[in-house]
Amino acid sequence: MSITVYTITDEAGRECSKCTATKKAMDRRGITYHVREMTETDREAFKKAGHMTAPVVVTDTDTWAGFRPDKILALTGKES
Repeated sequence: MSITVYTITDEAGRECSKCTATKKAMDRRGITYHVREMTETDREAFKKAGHMTAPVVVTDTDTWAGFRPDKILALTGKES
């Protein structure tokens, strides 16, 4: 399964806290993913799709925004 985590950073180069939490949760569960810095074009497309916060996670079958432990756990195929 292909998983991409679109992240944002502030002017000082710090990644958003939800972006960091999402990546750490995936790392703990051994989930392989790719990270992309969200471009302005990406941002506009995600807003049109209703995703108003970062990160935006795109998989083969799902897309979501923000830190979603439930969605991350579902990627492992486990219930808890």
